[in-house]
Amino acid sequence: MLRTESVDDLVERFYTVVKLPHDPFAKAFLNRCRSRTLKVDGRFYKYFQSGSGPTVLLVHGLNTNLGSMVPIAEDLLAHGYRVVLFDVPPHGEALGTTGDPTEIRALLRALYDGLPDLHAVVCHSMGGLWALTAWQAGPGPRAVVSLSSPVTKAFLVERFAEVNGLDEDRVRELTGAIEGRFGETVWQEYSALRAVRAIDVPGLVIHGTADDHVPPAHAEQLHANWRQSTLELVDGVGHFDIVEAPGVRKIISAFLRSL
Repeated sequence: MLRTESVDDLVERFYTVVKLPHDPFAKAFLNRCRSRTLKVDGRFYKYFQSGSGPTVLLVHGLNTNLGSMVPIAEDLLAHGYRVVLFDVPPHGEALGTTGDPTEIRALLRALYDGLPDLHAVVCHSMGGLWALTAWQAGPGPRAVVSLSSPVTKAFLVERFAEVNGLDEDRVRELTGAIEGRFGETVWQEYSALRAVRAIDVPGLVIHGTADDHVPPAHAEQLHANWRQSTLELVDGVGHFDIVEAPGVRKIISAFLRSL
């Protein structure tokens, strides 16, 4: 990594996401959905819903889009649920190129408040960290399913540093700049471990044993800190194929039916 890159540019790159368009499979699914618009802090966001019955909100992970959750959505529809999907800003068709965690948190909180009788949230990867740390007191989802979720924002910095070959000085500059932008408490505010200690709803934590992006130890930590959680480690499943694994979808459906 060139030392000539400014710390501001480094932070910008840390929050920049890969914008992937919806593939034909996702587009075909969305064509069967009703689109809705939600206004949050003066901005408009689109989400999609289909089906009837208890509502389940699906939250995709980093550098993907809502299409990654379509296999789970299809299964839930077949079991009589209403599903809600959206592109987390700025992924997919959402505006922008860099992810602002405060914007994502505000949108999720608005969805929690605005979706009547929200039965559950099913979230994958970074979507789990976003969904859990957006939790607040009051009416909201009755349960959460976390798939392959990292437990802290600090882990993301570690992975970013590893991938980009940052030395200790550059990591300190990056963390300091993140604190300067979002406050020194950013690491506590975006810690799933801290969040689940205060969450008083059932949780299902699912993680693949072959996940080489987020180690399964994260699931074990999440479960250990979540009083009402159940842990399912799925043999041979990786970070991305977990959302398509038939066995995982069966586990999710059984959990939701048990609520």
